Amino acid sequence: MSEQWEMAPPHTEREAAFVAVPDPVAAASVGLDAPVRNLQMLELQITGGATEIYLAHRPPAGTGASFDALPGKRDGDPTQVSNRRLLREIITQAHAAGMRVHLCADAPAVTAGDKDTFLAHVAQGIDAGADTVVVGALPTARWIAAEHPGVPLVAGTHLGVTTVAYAERLHEAYGVGRIVVPHAATLDEIAAFCEVDGLEVEVPVQTGSGANCHACKLPDQPGSGLGCRAGYQGTPVPEEALRDLGGFLDGASDCALCDVPSLVALGVTALQIPGRESPIVRQNAKITQMYRRALNGVAKGWSTKQTIADIDRVELMWQMGWVPRMCEQQRCRFRDTARRRAHV
Repeated sequence: MSEQWEMAPPHTEREAAFVAVPDPVAAASVGLDAPVRNLQMLELQITGGATEIYLAHRPPAGTGASFDALPGKRDGDPTQVSNRRLLREIITQAHAAGMRVHLCADAPAVTAGDKDTFLAHVAQGIDAGADTVVVGALPTARWIAAEHPGVPLVAGTHLGVTTVAYAERLHEAYGVGRIVVPHAATLDEIAAFCEVDGLEVEVPVQTGSGANCHACKLPDQPGSGLGCRAGYQGTPVPEEALRDLGGFLDGASDCALCDVPSLVALGVTALQIPGRESPIVRQNAKITQMYRRALNGVAKGWSTKQTIADIDRVELMWQMGWVPRMCEQQRCRFRDTARRRAHV
């Protein structure tokens, strides 16, 4: 087996107390929420073991901005379902597979002048069968709650739910039934959210950015600088090599595979796989499958080391991609790494 187990650094002192052995039965109730933008992605995510999907559809022609957290294209790849017919077909097939569907309407801001167009856009997704609506701003949450009082709301990452009091306020005043915790949330903070009665907690895992693109307001254009994509290196100490810290706003992202048992033990509702804009949809679904393997390992009562050994035995992606990119670089989501310490 690869030596990745020894590569994983310890947890922070604050989080160590929340590392626990889960009840194997609890793993069956933890969902895997995966991104979808077309039927191919849906089929691959079903095969990979996803139990939920999240998607967004194109706003009406002539609308100046996206009505979800991503632009229509990122780096040339689409992020949204292309038309209403396809939206309905994806949702119908997802429901037939027993999946829950989350409609992304989580733009961080929508002008008052676009309110009616935005609500019509959301109504199309609800009419197509979406089970929940993901929101990214308090005004839009209020509009949707008033227009569609029976539709559960999910607080997306743009709402920045960083305190229990905020989560409780969203739950009580806006009818928010689930929160997506920020990428920088720690195990102890996630544990506190899981204690709120009636609130579902979704945790982003794997290669999502530690920052919401453009939310930092750092320049990222020719002549202005590289912003969060600039690389930074840690100051070397005696007898240690210079460590590449990557983008300093990307310190809270990446692999959470070794901490899936702890997340199950805390009582999280779902793990979110990022990548609506993923250029390689098979690889994205393979990431989903890896987390399915981790959840299945918990359900069997295996230790994480046993699960890793099983993955290492059969998964070429683990040996050729995951270990050198994640384990050897210590890109650990919940561990005390130099990259995480560099996160702003």
